[in-house]
Amino acid sequence: MRRALRYAVSLLVGLLITASVAEFAVTDHLLTISLLPLYVVVSSMMIAHRRRFISLSREAAPARKRGAIVGGVAAFTGGFLLQSSIPAGAAGFGLMFLGMATTVADLDEL
Repeated sequence: MRRALRYAVSLLVGLLITASVAEFAVTDHLLTISLLPLYVVVSSMMIAHRRRFISLSREAAPARKRGAIVGGVAAFTGGFLLQSSIPAGAAGFGLMFLGMATTVADLDEL
């Protein structure tokens, strides 16, 4: 995918998520605004390394067990963050996705 198109799609994803959260959030406006750059970067990295994401999901062995454990902990923590506030939950999940995207991008570069 061309770089300009990837950035345009990423900006659209960031705007959609931020606008959706802002619709339901009554507090934490600064946290809501911070979701835009977070999700723009995450979606851009995921689009750039999409082939590696797909190939990693097909590999077996300990990676799946680790993924299940991390996913369970993230869902548990994300649920509590969402009970605190919607922007905090969205930020928590965004940071989790950022960590995943960064790790996959590092693996893809190797």
